[in-house]
Amino acid sequence: MKEIEDILKAKKSHLDQIQVPEELEGRLRGALNKKTKLTRVNRLKSYAAAVVILVAMLLSFNYDAIAFYSKQLLGYDQVMNASLKQLSDLGKGQSIEKSIRFDNGVSLTVDYVMLDENQLLLFYTVNDPSGHVDEDNISPIISLKAFWGEYHFQNSQGTMNEEKTEMKYLASFEPPMPFEKDLTLKFSLKQQAAEISFTLNRNTAMGHTLKKTLNKTIEVDNTTITVDSILASPTKTVINGSMQTIFELAKAQLSGEQFRPADLTLKLIANGKEVQLQGGGTSSGMKGRTFHSDYDPLPVDLENLQLEVVSFVAEHDVNQQFRLNKTSNGEKQSLNILGQVVEVTKIETSQGETHITISSDESLILSRVYLMMDGKKVSLEQTIMGKSDKQYDGTIIHTRTLRFLGTGDELDLNVQRMSYSKSNHEMLEIPID
Repeated sequence: MKEIEDILKAKKSHLDQIQVPEELEGRLRGALNKKTKLTRVNRLKSYAAAVVILVAMLLSFNYDAIAFYSKQLLGYDQVMNASLKQLSDLGKGQSIEKSIRFDNGVSLTVDYVMLDENQLLLFYTVNDPSGHVDEDNISPIISLKAFWGEYHFQNSQGTMNEEKTEMKYLASFEPPMPFEKDLTLKFSLKQQAAEISFTLNRNTAMGHTLKKTLNKTIEVDNTTITVDSILASPTKTVINGSMQTIFELAKAQLSGEQFRPADLTLKLIANGKEVQLQGGGTSSGMKGRTFHSDYDPLPVDLENLQLEVVSFVAEHDVNQQFRLNKTSNGEKQSLNILGQVVEVTKIETSQGETHITISSDESLILSRVYLMMDGKKVSLEQTIMGKSDKQYDGTIIHTRTLRFLGTGDELDLNVQRMSYSKSNHEMLEIPID
């Protein structure tokens, strides 16, 4: 054992005395540095390859979304409200990309569709390479045809580019029935008919966010206003109701007491803030005289919802005659017409004409009025609009002049029909649970 230890010590002492040649050390250091540089280059190449692979994967997985944002919605910002822009950012809806070209080079392309329970929104483009797209007479789109029915056009808006080669439109239609899939858009250019057919992908439909039957009634101006329902969807909120039943309409016609509701102003308030009004209207039919008011979509974090009946406008048959005082002392004459005050502030005759200046609440309109001149009935020739003055109580008094052809010693104002507004400001609570 002692001998083996002595041998190992001798070998170690010999190795310690060996000197490494300088050229060998330099070669080894050079090889080591070269290896380090190669490793760094290879790492950079690996990182670049990984980035290329990652981008390729993103492009392959999201090609449809990228194509949609770069092509489909380009130019539609000006015809979409904030809610629709948010829906488009979320990729809601269905890409169509079907087009047709007319003989003169003008084309129409159906780009995109959004569908919920309130409406079908159609995004389409009219293109005219000649730069006269504003002069192209593309017919107003009347309806979408389907196997089981026809879905009517409601409204549209569009925007044109600076070169006048392209118009982007957003059109609203009645929502197709749930079982309808195949739709055909019919239109024409200069009496040349055309159509584009497409199939709805019902998986992209957005449904509704709130749907309630309300049946709440309010009395305004001896009229019962019924708020029937509310249907809120991702694209808009619709309030439906009625102002006269079919029986009330029939009764008014039989009795000769004509009463025509003309306008109803409602304010929808969500979480204490007014929801923007989009539009609305009234109609008469088998359900009586009905109305609808359209608003922006409701907020996602909805906590409370109210509907305020602001005012109600109706047209009334009057059939009354009022003797006018032609005195020139500047005194005003007040006329009480169905409880509404109309002041005659001035009566003037000039060049064979009679001008009668009146003042009243800004909402009051004498929709059918004549002037009896010495017993002769003369039609209204013109209404000359005047000024409006705001009173201390907030009401606005509107002044205008009624112009009649002819003159007479005895004047009688014959009012057969007029309309006016009745304020209400009654608040209805709408349940949201």
